[in-house]
Amino acid sequence: MSNNTDLNSETTENLLEYIQWKGETDYVETAKEAFRVFIFRFQLDLQKKLIPICRNWGYDEQVASDIAYGTFDRIWKYPKFDISKAKQRNDFEKAVSFYLYRIAEHLLADYKKNQDGEGNPFTGDEEIIREFPDIENIEMGKERRAILQERFEHIQKALNRLTPKHKIIYLTYKQYESETNAGKHKLPRELLKDLRDELDLTQNSIRVYKKEAFDEVEKYLKTYGSK
Repeated sequence: MSNNTDLNSETTENLLEYIQWKGETDYVETAKEAFRVFIFRFQLDLQKKLIPICRNWGYDEQVASDIAYGTFDRIWKYPKFDISKAKQRNDFEKAVSFYLYRIAEHLLADYKKNQDGEGNPFTGDEEIIREFPDIENIEMGKERRAILQERFEHIQKALNRLTPKHKIIYLTYKQYESETNAGKHKLPRELLKDLRDELDLTQNSIRVYKKEAFDEVEKYLKTYGSK
């Protein structure tokens, strides 16, 4: 299949299959296009489902948008969908919609736990990170410092391929976004607002920049360094 193929007329089942090609060099762009079409196909429905639920929980439309983004991000990471496990086996589109709803419900529950302070690591003093830390001032062994320095250099070279905004977004998210048993702690609202104001970007644009930066760093490290 050509990377320039228009996938808008493809079935959702095929789109999910194409997204699984993201790890194949010759089909990365096809996977990305399939993912874009998949989002376009289901985003409005998922947003309509999430907005009233978020309002009932005391959250605004921005939170609904964040949860929707997280849901699709999960699909990008884990694009396999088993229709045999769905209740709507005779309607693939509907089955996928309900699958997205379930993912979103779990993410929203995790978000609520974080907001309620259950394991929330943030103090309110978080700041935008603009530069790499000076590892010379960090206490560690010489060998460990050399390894870390080399890694920083690889990441810096990867980010140099992008814009200064990409670098700030990457460093800030890398500093504060953490994986926990309950899910992923999102950056505090105030810090996100600071990022939007300083970089003059919408939250959706920040998500795009973030994905581009993390993808570029991951690709560079796979080629030139260890992860």
